[in-house]
Order: sequence, then structure tokens, then C-alpha cells
Amino acid sequence: MRFLISRTDAIGDLVISLSLVERILSREPSAEIHLLVQPRTAPILEGHPGVHAVHTRGNDSELNQLLTHIRPDVVLNLFHQDGAVIIAAKQAGVPIRVARARGLGQILSATHTIWRGRYGTGRHEAENILDFLAPFGWDGGWPPPPHLYLTQEERHQGEADLAGCPRPRVGMVRRGSGAGAHPSDAWWNRVESMLHPEGWNSIVLAPAADSPLPETHLRGLMARLAACDAIISPSTGPAHLSAALGIPLLVLMGRRKNHSPDRWAPLGDRIQVVQYPGQEADLLDGMDRIPPESLLPHLDRLK
Repeated sequence: MRFLISRTDAIGDLVISLSLVERILSREPSAEIHLLVQPRTAPILEGHPGVHAVHTRGNDSELNQLLTHIRPDVVLNLFHQDGAVIIAAKQAGVPIRVARARGLGQILSATHTIWRGRYGTGRHEAENILDFLAPFGWDGGWPPPPHLYLTQEERHQGEADLAGCPRPRVGMVRRGSGAGAHPSDAWWNRVESMLHPEGWNSIVLAPAADSPLPETHLRGLMARLAACDAIISPSTGPAHLSAALGIPLLVLMGRRKNHSPDRWAPLGDRIQVVQYPGQEADLLDGMDRIPPESLLPHLDRLK
């Protein structure tokens, strides 16, 4: 059976969605899985053994040609705002088309629609994604953690890039590219001054403008993350990359209902979550109320 999974939004969304790949292959090991993603996120999937091919999202007019080329048996459109994918899948005669019940064109073009709500349910986003497998009876249960892969050459390059920072090293991701909650620069400076006396050597990996390292591409960032003994990051794309690479991760999360750890915590075995102690809005420096010294026990557990 040939699947096309469309995930044409952000890095964290794509990484979380790889649980779907793991679930499909656990039920149908011979499945051929294609992913349709944004050009900026496509490098994440290089070398993934469960993915047959990665396709990048172009103009809507290119979708019919892509679907005719792949000839999938199933299209799963995970990003509900990209309804053109399901509409094109219907036009291409794809037998099974699964989408969220968002947008009239998408609802009318899908063979299976997901009406179950995502907000305020207490379910993790990866659980919501497994709902797309309901037509096959493969939904439900706790999602398997996603995995990402680096070559030995990439790992060696990551080590070389961070050679000036001795171990044990903590990579810091100060903020993401979006508007998600994160601490202030002053808070991060306090954390850096605290870590060294406790035996940790810190280095800022992202954003590129804050890092002392030469700017790199997405795979280069993944290699640098993998060269660290631990990562501290707010809930953003590099945090999900770290978790899927198996790197010990301390993730800072807020308290907005739809952005809580219950729904968006990265998946993996070596993760600690810290939430700020207060009910004020995440985007009004609530995370600055996290005492920097409170991170140390979490880092020790990760180490």
C-alpha cells in the first residue's frame, strides 16, 4: 500500500508527525511511505529508513502532476489549512483521502473526515495525528516516539564545529523562529553564568544571530545539537529535533492550554519539562520567573 502523508507546516509539526510513519510500518511493514513537506523542512527527513521519498510542496497547480507520478492508495492531509492537497487527491482519483473537517472543499473531497476536536482535550498532538489511521483501525494508544538520523560524517562535523566548547556541553536554543513563548535574553544570560560553576559548558546554537558559531543549514544544526550532552530550549522546532535524535533535552514550556506539555511536549525517553510558576500570559515574560538554579537537578537527571 502506498501512502502520501502531507505535512506542509512547521518543523515541530513534521517531527511529531513521524510517529505516524512508525505506526504505519508497525502494522504494514511493506507500506511505501511518501511525505509532502515544505522545502525548508525537507532536509530533516534525509536518511530516514521508513520514508520511501520526500516531495516538496510547490504551487497548487503542481499537485495533480505529483499525485499522478506517485499514484498513492492513501493521502493523509495532516495540515488542515492546506486543503488543496485533498481536493487535488480527489481529482487524481486517490481511493482513500483522510482530512480534518475544516473547510467545505476539503470536507467534500475527503473520503474520511476527522471531526474529533483537538483543543482542550488533554490529548497529545501525536495522539491527534494517529486519528488519521482510523480508517484502517490503526489509531488509538500512545504514539511511538519519532526518530531522526544523521550520518557519521555529519556527526563528525558537528563535533568539529563545537570543538571549542569542552564537555560536558549544554547547547542552548534561546527562541524559535515563530511567536512561541520563550525567556528573555537577560534570563538566558543568568543561566549561562550559573552553568559554568556547576561544571557545564554552554554554547548558544540558535537562533543563528545569537550564536558565536558560523551560520549553518538545518542538517548542520541537527549535527550540532547531537554534539551536545544536553539541550535547553523552549518548545520550538530544535527541541523536537533534539528529542527525535535522542539527545537529552530540558524543554521550557508555558501554561497556555493549547501549548501545554500535555499537548506539545517533545516525545522521547530523555526529556525533562519545566513550566514557569505562574498563570500570566506566556508572551509577557512569564518564563523569566523560572529560577535558573531550578534547572540544575533536571540537567543532572539527564546527565
